[in-house]
Amino acid sequence: MRSAAAVVRTTLAAVALCALAAGCGGDSGTQSGTGGSGPSGSASGPGKPGRYSALPEPCGSVSESTLQRLLPDAAPEVYRGTPTETYDSGRRSGCTWQGTHPETGNTLRLTVDFERVISYDPQVSDDDQAELDFAARATEAGLPSPDAPEDPESPGSPDAPQDGDDTGEGDADSDAENDAGSDGAESGTDAGAPTGTDSDGNPVPREIGIGHDAYLDDRLSTTATGAHRDVTVAFRSANVIATVHYTEITTRTGAPPESGPLQDGAQRVGRHLAGGFDD
Repeated sequence: MRSAAAVVRTTLAAVALCALAAGCGGDSGTQSGTGGSGPSGSASGPGKPGRYSALPEPCGSVSESTLQRLLPDAAPEVYRGTPTETYDSGRRSGCTWQGTHPETGNTLRLTVDFERVISYDPQVSDDDQAELDFAARATEAGLPSPDAPEDPESPGSPDAPQDGDDTGEGDADSDAENDAGSDGAESGTDAGAPTGTDSDGNPVPREIGIGHDAYLDDRLSTTATGAHRDVTVAFRSANVIATVHYTEITTRTGAPPESGPLQDGAQRVGRHLAGGFDD
């Protein structure tokens, strides 16, 4: 039978080992709480990666047939485009093509821009961050905030009164226009006329059906020496935001560039680019 002294020695040894283990565990916890983590001790790092890890080659993103349609009779080197200088082509890239309208002499310019969004919030994925960024851009362009209640009377709203709503003749005209629009869609052409205007007949920013989210913004600025119309189509596909600018500049007064052809061209390019992301 073991003596009382032996039992005491064994117990003391066990207590000492437990104290040592607890001390080491406490030191380890303190070190892990201060080594490379955020204030709360959680690990930092990017959120869930987005669907796309690279961007298209911008100057090759628009087909030559589309460029010939938007910049008719331009010199061959025009269709090669001029790349936009960026610090990181994997995050941001773009290209510009510029020519002269063969009939009016107006300057025509097409620009495409791609941005791949990366989230650095571990709670937000790249795709979700791109959605937030795009919503902010749309609001800045003049579209209603996603959190704001929709005004059914606002220009461009689906519920806004349209010309001819109260007459049978207007309904018949609307049906005819819808049929014409359907024919255009089936043949791969654009609708032609801009929609969504304010009380003065000026185009207003509106949502369009390209990619996951998209909007169109048509801006006209005039001076004493001419006019400048820039149509922007911006859309989001997962974690990539693409922007198309189709611009016409004239040095003549009293004859600003028409809205319809520029809107058609910008939307045509936007759909073409979005189709590449869907492949």
